[in-house]
Amino acid sequence: MDERREYPLVITLNKRCFTLVVIDTHYEKKHPEITDQLILELVKQLDGSNIELADESGEFKYFAHEMDWQNKPYRIILTYCEKDFLGVINVFRVKEKKL
Repeated sequence: MDERREYPLVITLNKRCFTLVVIDTHYEKKHPEITDQLILELVKQLDGSNIELADESGEFKYFAHEMDWQNKPYRIILTYCEKDFLGVINVFRVKEKKL
């Protein structure tokens, strides 16, 4: 459960093109109902979006975004650096989207 899984996926986010999505398995510990397929569907929904920066550490930029999928609200935590991969740190259901 500690490995990261990689999926080829072309997506543009914050005007940057990524060709790989790397999913950290951290979500599996507390959110076993979430799957990689669901995460990839959420990521695909973000294509062409601009998401506000939440934090920076060294070369990494971090983003938290709330979104709906099949009428259910989710929060997705993402990261990227200078490389062409988009990292998914965590995904989980939220009771209500923050405004």
